[in-house]
Amino acid sequence: MALVMAMGLATVSHAEDYKSYGVRVRGIYVMTQESVDHRLDGFDVKLGDNIIPEVDLEYFFMKNLSTELVLGVTQHAIKSHGDTIGSTWLLPPTLTVKYHPIAGKKISPYLGVGVNYTIPYRSSSALGRTKIDDSVGYALQIGADYTIAENLYLNLDLKYVSADTKIAIGSTKYDLDINPHLFGIGIGYRF
Repeated sequence: MALVMAMGLATVSHAEDYKSYGVRVRGIYVMTQESVDHRLDGFDVKLGDNIIPEVDLEYFFMKNLSTELVLGVTQHAIKSHGDTIGSTWLLPPTLTVKYHPIAGKKISPYLGVGVNYTIPYRSSSALGRTKIDDSVGYALQIGADYTIAENLYLNLDLKYVSADTKIAIGSTKYDLDINPHLFGIGIGYRF
């Protein structure tokens, strides 16, 4: 019993050595992969893509495990037959847990899974009064860090965010699944 407790304390003490946090700034290309209610097929509704800045906060609670909070805001044009007929803003805070199989190496790949809460606001369209509902969904992530100096690293990241929501045009609601892919490149600093 004492041996098991000693091993447990050694593991916790060893894990303490790896606790760190970091901040990262990324440029993100947001590519929507929307699916729109079939009742709107005649309007050929699409959401435009966008390029945005993003700030991420990361905390390593073990050598190979971290959490990441993604913060950013993006605006998307609402298009019908290629013409812009409105727009919406999306605030999609996302929290992921990331596994780094070879953490601490010059190149450190990772996989992540998490939750996303998308908050659309300032939505408008020429089709009538427009409101898009909030959504809760999952997020999947893959990427890699490349160390360029002590505590400084480059980052490549790809995320898929499930954002299944509804759009109200006038008094009628329609399915609108935004489901963006987020392609990011950035630089980070780990404390």
